[in-house]
Amino acid sequence: MKFSVIKIDSWIIHEHHLEIIYSADKFQFSSKIFYHDVSFSGLMKKYSQPIIQRVVAHIILFEGMKLCSLFPQYYDISVIAEYLEIEVLDLFVQIYQGVFGQHWYENNITNYQQPEIICSQKLGVSQPTSILGDHQTILAGCGGGKDSILAMKILEEAGISFASMQYSHSVYGKADFQHNLISQVLEFVNPIAKHQISIYDDFTDFPFLKLYFPENSGITAPETPVSIFESLILILDKGYRYLCLAHEKSANTGNLFWDEIGKEVNHQWGKGLVAEQILDQFIQQHLFSNFKYFSILQPIYDFRIFQKLSKYPELIPKIHSCNVKKPWCKKCSKCAYVWLGLMAFSQQNLVNEVFENNLFDDIDLLPIFREMLGLGEHTPFECIGEIEESRLLMRRCLERGITGKALDMFTEEILSDTRIDWQNIEHKYNFIYATEHAVPDWIYDQINNNL
Repeated sequence: MKFSVIKIDSWIIHEHHLEIIYSADKFQFSSKIFYHDVSFSGLMKKYSQPIIQRVVAHIILFEGMKLCSLFPQYYDISVIAEYLEIEVLDLFVQIYQGVFGQHWYENNITNYQQPEIICSQKLGVSQPTSILGDHQTILAGCGGGKDSILAMKILEEAGISFASMQYSHSVYGKADFQHNLISQVLEFVNPIAKHQISIYDDFTDFPFLKLYFPENSGITAPETPVSIFESLILILDKGYRYLCLAHEKSANTGNLFWDEIGKEVNHQWGKGLVAEQILDQFIQQHLFSNFKYFSILQPIYDFRIFQKLSKYPELIPKIHSCNVKKPWCKKCSKCAYVWLGLMAFSQQNLVNEVFENNLFDDIDLLPIFREMLGLGEHTPFECIGEIEESRLLMRRCLERGITGKALDMFTEEILSDTRIDWQNIEHKYNFIYATEHAVPDWIYDQINNNL
């Protein structure tokens, strides 16, 4: 079965949530995005109905990108066309081609660039406006993992005011369960406000793809880019002008170079500096001129992040990063990587209490550790560090007296190579890159000593 057209069928702005209906030929799917402390009627009075409709239209456009996992020929955006500018179509292609490289690779698709975007009415024109007020408080995203809580710790210790933004997604389980997990992490910082977004999506949550397209590797969604647009509702409602996420420098490195298409495949592309700059520039030029999006951890690698996290042992039992079964499934590449980084720096007894087993001894994880160390075809398709970074973390685990089958493998196949310049590798991953980021100067000057 092949799909010809994916389409935005309809959309409604309710008082506290957005409801969007998409279709893929004869099948229909819905996405609902709830803002727990936003009144859309109040927001439209504060700005105007057309301004809010324009923001919502951009959310709808990029939320629909997940249906491109079906490799459709066309994407019909007619019902939102009047609220979009022609430049957003170029942005859509850039985001799609950056995010979907892994999906192409996993499905061995070498002759598909993107769906052709079609509409039966004329596109609108760019009408950038300003976020009202002069709010210096930063809206900081929090997913409950090590990066977001460390980012907020850095802001807090630098004396910079921030509010938290957390969101749940039905693909990860019950909304209340996810929000409760994140709330436990937020107990260790003091944001001036806590905001919640809950997303319910039956395309990603239902077994549609498994039943109708069992040969397809799965659903890919531009989770980070679309969350940027979704955050704009909170930005406008509360008067924030700065959006801070916590993407580290490792996100800029791909998993492999795919010769078939002459392109790097990067699972984390949407989190990287290039995507960050593209999205920030687009929003400033076409939506809100006084908006700024940046990652506060872009100047440093995971090696330094794990090191800094060890200063806060109280966080170890609360953070969670697994995308399979929250808080930890203990069987995926993300769990294995976080275990590796925590064991390299944090109190071992605390890490052991959380994971309960020595993941270095798990036979099922040995192939994953091999891929992390550069001994496979490519690194795992997850949000993890670079090959030499994983090697450095594993070497540190050995120095701390930790044992396990994965460490035995590392000792035999990596550590035995006397040509490796460990001092130079550590310098790279423990360095603060003062210019390779987009953090506003006034913020960087205040946080520099805390990085």
